[in-house]
Amino acid sequence: MLAVRIATAAALLAGFLVAFFLSSPLVWMLLCMLSLVPAALEWARLSGVKGAASFAFAALLALLFLALRAFPAVLPWNRALFAAAALFWVFAAPVWLARRPAVRAGLLLPVGALVLLAAFAALAALRDAGSGLLLWIMAIAWVSDTAAFFCGRRYGRHKLAPSISPAKTWEGVWGALVAVLAYAVALEFLVARLFPGIYGGPALFPVVALALAVLGILGDLFESQLKRRAGVKDSGRLLPGHGGVLDRIDALLPVLPAAAWWFGQ
Repeated sequence: MLAVRIATAAALLAGFLVAFFLSSPLVWMLLCMLSLVPAALEWARLSGVKGAASFAFAALLALLFLALRAFPAVLPWNRALFAAAALFWVFAAPVWLARRPAVRAGLLLPVGALVLLAAFAALAALRDAGSGLLLWIMAIAWVSDTAAFFCGRRYGRHKLAPSISPAKTWEGVWGALVAVLAYAVALEFLVARLFPGIYGGPALFPVVALALAVLGILGDLFESQLKRRAGVKDSGRLLPGHGGVLDRIDALLPVLPAAAWWFGQ
């Protein structure tokens, strides 16, 4: 299973990098929209919405995404969308995870609309702002996920949230944060040269990276709670070794809009 997981991750990364560097802004926007659709279908099904209603939800989000990206002068709401999503992840999601209320689909669907629209709109906006910016932000989630997985497997003793995700441990969390900090410090001077002045000072880069890594862990836990609520192990079966699209992007859901808001996109 680990070999399948690694092979799938490598194929996804290769495909992402090819599309990232070679596609035009229009093609990138369409690829973002096409990726949004299966994520929205999975969210709807985890919320208890199936059949035609789940497809209607996905189609609505795809249309809203296109409207936000294709007509920014008519719908200049991107920054407000990023701020609303960041506020949800910073304030509402931790309370939600702590109390685990019995939530109906009528509330989960609007939350999903906010979370997914903001994440995919940020994916498009950050690429428009510059390839380096989006890549280092996404790498924070990748480094964090990888370190948490392997540190948790090797050293995991103390459960992080056993009632939500029994496999996650505090050792995995600390391993993820240490790895992200090492990544951020290693890139500090390179980032300062690539984006002079954008971070407001050299010490801010590691701080922002750590904050985004914490948000990514929160996103992972939130998606795990959705799956536990739905009584499933994975959000879908599209990606061998990983499950569904949400299983692969759960950490990016809070990271991308928070970063887009922070960097003024």
